[in-house]
Amino acid sequence: MEEREERFEHMLELVRSTLESGDPARLRGALSEMRGADAADVLAALPEEQHLPLLRAMDRELASDALAMLDEGIARQILSRLGADEIADLLDPLPSDDQTDLINLIPPEHVPAVLRRISREDYEDVAELLKFDEETAGGIMAREILTVRRGLTIQDVIDTIRKEFKDVDHIQSVYVIDANETLLGTIPLVHLLVEDPGRRVEEVMDADPLTVKVDTDQEEVAAVFSRYDLYSLPVVDESGRLAGRITVDDIIDVIEEEANEDITMMAGTGDEEFWERSPLRLSRARLPWLLTGLFGGITSALVMNHFKASIESVLALAFFVPVITAMGGNVGIQSSAIVVRELATGGISIVQTGSKLLRELKVALINGAVIASVLLGIVWLWRGDPKLGLLLGTCMFAIILWATVLGALIPMLLKRVNIDPALATGPFITTFNDILGIVFYLGIATLFLDWIGRGP
Repeated sequence: MEEREERFEHMLELVRSTLESGDPARLRGALSEMRGADAADVLAALPEEQHLPLLRAMDRELASDALAMLDEGIARQILSRLGADEIADLLDPLPSDDQTDLINLIPPEHVPAVLRRISREDYEDVAELLKFDEETAGGIMAREILTVRRGLTIQDVIDTIRKEFKDVDHIQSVYVIDANETLLGTIPLVHLLVEDPGRRVEEVMDADPLTVKVDTDQEEVAAVFSRYDLYSLPVVDESGRLAGRITVDDIIDVIEEEANEDITMMAGTGDEEFWERSPLRLSRARLPWLLTGLFGGITSALVMNHFKASIESVLALAFFVPVITAMGGNVGIQSSAIVVRELATGGISIVQTGSKLLRELKVALINGAVIASVLLGIVWLWRGDPKLGLLLGTCMFAIILWATVLGALIPMLLKRVNIDPALATGPFITTFNDILGIVFYLGIATLFLDWIGRGP
């Protein structure tokens, strides 16, 4: 890792110095051994005013790869400053899925001009992909696929691959189709090396391949890849016609995108924060969630004011409000994070909701008993009052149970109504637990004030 970071710092410094020197030959030399991912990292590290000079100094293939690998915000900013001819030229070497991703970043008013300038074949592929939602299988698939008709021999397929392999990147399988382009089966590339060249494709193909529909959510597609250890997956339409394929590199991008989205939503922000540079826009994105937390805190204060007689009667109750609210929030976040993860990876179905809730409740019973016992002991030693310790321990036990159930249940309910479960964390869980935790805590304490001999 350190070696890679040192290499990147060296490349970045070399590019900076050559840009400042204004020597085109030296700059081309600095870029000559750079790969697309490295060039994207260097572009991202440079200020905006140096993006176009560096991109234009790269050869077309390197510039295209770098642009396709950049974060959306930086790529959008660069594309907004390029002309239609330049964009079309950069799109040409890319596969159809990357072309479509970049076209989605172009200002809408400029898209028709770009589409008019790309090749007819690319236009047909991109126009087809633009019909699908960006976060579905149709939105992330590539149209470049290697297909053969049934009736051909293995030798015929090998000859076809030799003619067309330059047009299709990362060939893992050959797809067998009929005259209507309905998917009949798949043949892994390695099987072509060991099968008798005279055998027909229908004799060796997998006639029941795994597929996904064009409208399948990209998270579900990622779960299929993970479950079955796939490298590529065919995508079909409602009629079973082969529409495209998804490769594992697309799924890595999906996983990173979904992780970024979930992390920012858990924090109460948005995934645009990774590239947004305007303080006003960042403030506008964060304020609603901060205001939600503010009103939640005010509500908690009003609840405490309602129980002020109990707090005044037993001042020690106020000392433990931060402990109660913090513990409820921590337990809720733990529970919801585990459930959100399992929902995202396909580990929980809606049918399994009851069993998963029961499991979380059992965990809460164990954790609640341990933590309540520890709190009881601390209060007994500190205040010398076993009754107060028992009361606080009981409150803590009840709040841990409640926070666990809330943290597990809300993501599942959101999933049932087709809302991203990541919304259940952060401000939502914390605010709900603060308000209801205080209600439980002070409500139970008020009921038992006479028992501990501190009643008004």
